[in-house]
Amino acid sequence: MVIFKKLSAEHAEIYRTLRLEALRTNPEAYASDYVTEKNRSMDQIKTHLSNPYVMTVGGFDGDRLIAIASLHLESLPKMAHRSTLTSVYVSPENRGQRIARKIMEYMIDTVKKDGVTKMYLYVVTHNESAIRAYKKFGFNIYGEDQNAMKEEDGFVGEYLMVKYI
Repeated sequence: MVIFKKLSAEHAEIYRTLRLEALRTNPEAYASDYVTEKNRSMDQIKTHLSNPYVMTVGGFDGDRLIAIASLHLESLPKMAHRSTLTSVYVSPENRGQRIARKIMEYMIDTVKKDGVTKMYLYVVTHNESAIRAYKKFGFNIYGEDQNAMKEEDGFVGEYLMVKYI
């Protein structure tokens, strides 16, 4: 059974390991890259995991971290109803168990009571499996950003998606 919990600075090493796995396994899905993340210091990772405006959640199978996702919260009062989902990753051997969906449900349950009513995300336009999963979870495409990210072999576009919670 997978247990979800908010990660903190004490989880920095296991978070870094899974984050690097995500960037090796699916580099096209993330704005960052393996080399950039590998060069981040442990203090930088601890700072990220301690940021009160970023909720990073981990899915644990026993002691093993198998899934991660981050939800960026807005700090300005007029924008505090909004959040942005980033860095969703489930290790390949654990896919197909709705773990990404469950991690998002955990996040929504956590932030809803603080008045968050909208969740945004950006997904590369050719990641059809992720787009299908996000749509099944209630996200809708509201725009497209062509040439959103520059890869080694050219630009890729992103869909902008939103879910009202």
